Amino acid sequence: MFEEADTTVTIHVPRPVARPTVTSVSPGSDDERPTIGTSFASVDETERLLRRLALNDEESVGMVLASGSDAVGTAALRPKVDLLVQLGALLALGAATSSLRATVDRAIEAGATESEIVGVLIAVAPAVGLARVVSTAPRLALAIGYDIEADE
Repeated sequence: MFEEADTTVTIHVPRPVARPTVTSVSPGSDDERPTIGTSFASVDETERLLRRLALNDEESVGMVLASGSDAVGTAALRPKVDLLVQLGALLALGAATSSLRATVDRAIEAGATESEIVGVLIAVAPAVGLARVVSTAPRLALAIGYDIEADE
């Protein structure tokens, strides 16, 4: 037999500490040296957006779906990286060749190489599994412009 005790538990949730900000535009940006500073506004804005998305706030969800990575006010990723991430999501979803081709074309225009594009498929492989990789690889090849069905 157990007796319940009247206990009050107080949970302290600390406010986020100001994180250092890097002046380079995105992760993987090698062309600029980072400088350390603090930015409370960007942390608060990002936290606010995540909270609204978690609550399925219609206005925030609509804004993100309409504007993509520009939803936070400043692009969090360089255009090339952003497009490679989009490609990874499309590959994971098993998107049609036409969707892959449009994203591949935009990624190449943004400076991505064919090797980086194929690298995206390899990077998502552990998460999506063998079946998805095998079914998506021919569509990605066509989107890049390869005819893998042709005799060598």
